[in-house]
Amino acid sequence: MKKLLLLMVSIFVFNFAPSQSNPKIENYQFGSLDVEVMIMPFGMEKPVKIGTMSKTGAIDFEVPKALPELSKETKAVFISDLAYTLFDVCDNSSEINSNITIITSFDTGALSLWTTDKRYVGVVFAVSDEKMVPWIEDPAYVEPILGSYFELIYVAKPFQYNGECTQTQMLEKGDAKINFNYNLDLKAGYNFIEYKIESIYKTDPNVMASFPDKVSVSNVEGIPNCKWIGKYF
Repeated sequence: MKKLLLLMVSIFVFNFAPSQSNPKIENYQFGSLDVEVMIMPFGMEKPVKIGTMSKTGAIDFEVPKALPELSKETKAVFISDLAYTLFDVCDNSSEINSNITIITSFDTGALSLWTTDKRYVGVVFAVSDEKMVPWIEDPAYVEPILGSYFELIYVAKPFQYNGECTQTQMLEKGDAKINFNYNLDLKAGYNFIEYKIESIYKTDPNVMASFPDKVSVSNVEGIPNCKWIGKYF
């Protein structure tokens, strides 16, 4: 559950408002290298630069003004609509999809660290607590904790939505319901989404890992005020 977790792409102009003035990777290890922050929503062959790293680990976000040139095949594979990007976790996603305007969208995936000579050297996690990182990497076997993690998405047009949905989690005996509460006011372009785990369904860890059963989903105005954790290759 990273999110327990085809239309032509429009050109846009968008820059983050700095809700956090100096986002910084706390355990940064590449001070001797020139490193860029990249996303790979269109595969590793078409990385998109969204920022640069300082020698001390500070992140300078530089969101591009336009999407790269994409072939029809790439668009068909990697670009969908907002209903899929945000609501695919819902049991009634098809119903939600039918009730909202189809808007071009995609999930950007992890924030990646690349040297200027094109070496892929690490990823960055945006979380409220560093202890969330092992669960994000392996939710099937690691116990979650209460707190928030953040993901970056793209939307072609502004979008507002308030509502709830549920996801059915099948168990050995019966089913459990995971509740998602959405409060979204998205701007055209890139938006950070906060997934806040408010409650956890406890299981027998010998059978399966516990999992969030109440999650609030909202957008952040600008850059998340959170911990930025690097993992290096």
